[in-house]
Amino acid sequence: MLSLKDWLATIGMTVNSQQSVKAIAVDSRECDKDTWWLAEKGITHHALDFYQSDMAFAGILFEPPYENPPKGAIAVLDLSSKISQLADVFYHHPSQKLRIIGVTGTDGKSSLVHFLAQGLDAAMLGTIGYGRLSHLQSASHTTPNALHVQSLLSDFVSNGAKVAAMEVSSHALMQNRVAAVTFDTAVFTNLSRDHLDYHQTMEAYFQAKAKLFAYPLRHAIINLDDKYGQRLVDEKYIHSSATIWGLTSQLKKRPSNIHRFLSAKNIQLLNDGIAFTLEADHESVKVQTPLLARFNIDNLLNVAACLLSGGLSLMQTAEVLSKLKGVPGRVEKIALGNKKNAIVDYAHTAGAIESVLTGIRPHVAGKLWLIFGCGGDRDRGKRPLMAASAEKFADEIVLTDDNPRTENPSEIIKDMISGLEHPENVHVVQPRDAAIFYVLERMKAGDTVLIAGKGHEDYQIIGNQKTHFSDQETVHKWLNQ
Repeated sequence: MLSLKDWLATIGMTVNSQQSVKAIAVDSRECDKDTWWLAEKGITHHALDFYQSDMAFAGILFEPPYENPPKGAIAVLDLSSKISQLADVFYHHPSQKLRIIGVTGTDGKSSLVHFLAQGLDAAMLGTIGYGRLSHLQSASHTTPNALHVQSLLSDFVSNGAKVAAMEVSSHALMQNRVAAVTFDTAVFTNLSRDHLDYHQTMEAYFQAKAKLFAYPLRHAIINLDDKYGQRLVDEKYIHSSATIWGLTSQLKKRPSNIHRFLSAKNIQLLNDGIAFTLEADHESVKVQTPLLARFNIDNLLNVAACLLSGGLSLMQTAEVLSKLKGVPGRVEKIALGNKKNAIVDYAHTAGAIESVLTGIRPHVAGKLWLIFGCGGDRDRGKRPLMAASAEKFADEIVLTDDNPRTENPSEIIKDMISGLEHPENVHVVQPRDAAIFYVLERMKAGDTVLIAGKGHEDYQIIGNQKTHFSDQETVHKWLNQ
């Protein structure tokens, strides 16, 4: 049994207690008489603010400063940054028993992690859920808190997983939620404006993402078509063996650590999927997949790079790619009849809106409609940018609500409209279910509507209230009326 003395020694603290550490938690509501409570300092409150004298604990570690902490509580300087390490020790270093593939970037993380879970029979940890595909737990965060990360990885090991694919958000990297995770492979998908309410500048956002590549990796996988991916390579952020891929870019000079260059040639966008030639340096193989939209080529190149770096041959990689199935809430197609389709997607940045609209355009015979909104209490600066992308790439646009939270939904709409050149051509319909019905009733044969922003989410947040809401269910409700 782990003793308090040995446990705290791993973070450089000396205590003489041989008390056993049987359970740990960061939420006091999960504690009992055998649990050590790790009480962090938050942005607006300290966890100890919720302490009550009748609570049961084995003991308390707390982050100073805090006036009048409970008797016997142990102060741990900068506790928040050390929880990952403490949890890693408590759970017996689970990440060292897995091949962990960490995926970072603005768009594409969820799809890539889901594809890796399919292709490698891996456990997954991300926006869509935690665990094996057959038994996914719902997710509250892209990357959960530091203790929960280690607990989940321990569960993966106990359940026989050999590989885990996880989304690594910029918040998680800045907040040390994955500080003690041993990553085998890190993947960079792309970077576009998002979360600047937190990071303030694109440079700070990029530097947060780049932190993942400072880990002692075995493999790095980089999108060279993205200017920030190019920076990772050119500015020597990559210190491990790397696989670089690009559709439009080529390496001018190949650094010694660039192990492989991937690309896709002869791309065909078919009614029932995508066909292309996968090239890996001087080898090539044909791939055909039922996945729709050109941007899924990016996802498939990332998957291919992970498979190849894990030891699969190019032919084996092509076989896996051809069997991948669509991801819930990611270009999820619902046939409406009369050659009309609804597509539900999680796209919630300007780059993602552009990528999905241009990706599905070749599959649309008639008008391409778009329904979307912007989240409240989040980066206001991206709202006009998303609207500008919508105006450029959609034929008909309907602005509506998407988790307005504590903001006035009409004010969010005004921010979006400010990015439009011709606001008179845009429809505003609220609430969200009314917007979906509005479009479905007006579509003609051959039309497609992209319902963007929620994807797999099954809720709407209005004020501080989370209520059940699903884009997919709303479409089916209209179909069944």
